[in-house]
Amino acid sequence: MDRDLLKETDFHEKLRLCVWDLGLEPLEFEEKWNKLIGEFKLETHEWLTELYKIRKLWIPAYFRDLFLGGIMKTTSRSESENHFFTSFTNPHVTLVEFYMRFETAMDSQRHSQAEFDNDSKNKFLECKTPLLIEKHASEVFTCSIFYQVQEEVYNACFSCGIEEFRRENDLEIAKINEVNHKRTFEVVFNNTNYETNCSCKMFQRHGLPCRHMVWVWKAKNLTMIPDKYVLNRWTTMATKKPIFDLEGNILDQCTRLVDKKKTLNELWSEIYSCVSVAEQNEEDLAELVKNLRDLRLDMEAKKSANNTRSKTQDIELLIGSVAPSEITIKPPKISSNKGSGTRSGKRIKGEREKAIEQHQKKKRLCSACGELGYHDLRNCPSKISS
Repeated sequence: MDRDLLKETDFHEKLRLCVWDLGLEPLEFEEKWNKLIGEFKLETHEWLTELYKIRKLWIPAYFRDLFLGGIMKTTSRSESENHFFTSFTNPHVTLVEFYMRFETAMDSQRHSQAEFDNDSKNKFLECKTPLLIEKHASEVFTCSIFYQVQEEVYNACFSCGIEEFRRENDLEIAKINEVNHKRTFEVVFNNTNYETNCSCKMFQRHGLPCRHMVWVWKAKNLTMIPDKYVLNRWTTMATKKPIFDLEGNILDQCTRLVDKKKTLNELWSEIYSCVSVAEQNEEDLAELVKNLRDLRLDMEAKKSANNTRSKTQDIELLIGSVAPSEITIKPPKISSNKGSGTRSGKRIKGEREKAIEQHQKKKRLCSACGELGYHDLRNCPSKISS
């Protein structure tokens, strides 16, 4: 089919709905794809045929059971990181300058992270429903994750309903329908350990409970989200829990790093808490600024009194190497070789290069011998030989 003709149809929209429908099973996707290809008579289209052959490598329907944390949809994460570091570095900086700028960029990210941690710790998030599950979500999740969970809780209350319910041994199976969706979703709930599985597999993909699971929890009068469905990576305590499981000295080193990071996070949290408490009163703000300035000056005075390092020691600390006490390897003497240059700044030419340049020159008439050549009266071979 002609490309201009495709633009005049709704092919692109139908293709988008076919590819990015996260509720489709693999067999449903293949059926929908073949129907779309047949509708627009694209069976012989080479590019689409190749894409269909490698469908298991890029179609979301084949990754429904794989946790991806939301990174499948776009390349926005890598693009965001590239844009962030580009504002701090460029291709023309030296290695030492790049290292210092990279540290500045990381400090900026740590500062932003501390702000987000403070917001998650001290902000009182507004709930849209009276459900205690939503209240529990506002207490354990970070702000950005809570808003996503809140949307699922809201839709569970006002967009979902039950179509069928049955019991099988200790399991309760509910078919949940949703407004503006022809598909029904099957939720399996275990009364003994509160294990819940939904056919939409949102939790398996993104690590967040879906609206169909929340509907079942609401029907079972649960007041909290089961611990299994509160992933540590989305909680306000994610950066304060050790993530290492090693033995020996490595474990001790990692533990110290975690403790230091936890202390830094608590420090930033306290600073932002003080600012948020004092920002309504100018006198309190002025007093806070004065106290922080005095504290900084005292710390700088102590640091300058204890800092007896020389410039050489600072350079050694920066590059991570110590200057040797005795220098045994010295730079070679400068020799005039081809390609090494001269004191005048001109490069020494080889015989072949000189011959090529000589051959490219225009011949001229010598007044001494009367022949065309690359010489004149001053350097005529006949004059020299005589």
